[in-house]
Amino acid sequence: MQKRGTTERADAIDRPLIGLVVRTFYDLVRRDPVLGPIFNPRIEDWVEHEAKLTRFWSSVLLMTGEYHGTPMRVHLQLPDLEAGHFDRWLSLFAKAQAAVCTPDQAAAFQSKAERIAESFRYARDAQRSNDVPRLAS
Repeated sequence: MQKRGTTERADAIDRPLIGLVVRTFYDLVRRDPVLGPIFNPRIEDWVEHEAKLTRFWSSVLLMTGEYHGTPMRVHLQLPDLEAGHFDRWLSLFAKAQAAVCTPDQAAAFQSKAERIAESFRYARDAQRSNDVPRLAS
């Protein structure tokens, strides 16, 4: 697959590039033996899901403000989502970026993705620690 970009601003990120990264990423997720079984049964309409995530990443990278969801809450409701899944998510996301982005574009995506994954890890850990029954003193 050829990497997107123009000769003037080859490293500019735009909505079409974001959509391409999202579609490429979810193509990998659907076929992935680790993440596929978590997400495939839960996502009925992949086209709509990819459109929603394109809005999310447009809001994150371009500050469009077009996404109004609560991704943290949605992901924390997945009982089978473990800490190692975030590493797998980052790995597949980097693979998708490498397929369609220039190195500078990929670095911009990955920097945000790593911060998001870290926030999800912290929230998941906090949720799990609150799920443990406390002993009365």
